[in-house]
Amino acid sequence: MKKSKQIGFYRSILTLKCPSCRQENMFKKRGLFVYHNPLDMHENCSQCGQKYEIEPGFWIGALWASYPIVVIIETPFLFTAIASESLNVWYTYGLMILAFGVFFPLMVRLGRSIWAHIFIKFRG
Repeated sequence: MKKSKQIGFYRSILTLKCPSCRQENMFKKRGLFVYHNPLDMHENCSQCGQKYEIEPGFWIGALWASYPIVVIIETPFLFTAIASESLNVWYTYGLMILAFGVFFPLMVRLGRSIWAHIFIKFRG
């Protein structure tokens, strides 16, 4: 493993880096907003060799990690639908669906990154 400047825990999550070495990207395509195959990941880290899918079904738990992100994104639409007397509830519902579609890659990729960082120990 080549040594380079170490990045912090939260930055490693946000930049989707390997939780073990925090150097290499977990996903084949960089960035939080990748709409074509957003879950394409490397099987192992090219720097430290860390296997990302520790056991079968490991990424199912990432749904729990992405849940708070979904809540943060969708809550304003819910409160708008409840509080507004002039807006049609179906209009607000449509905006929720649109927001979910726009932010879907962010939710799933960040959820996986958080989940991996919780269970894979940093070996610097």
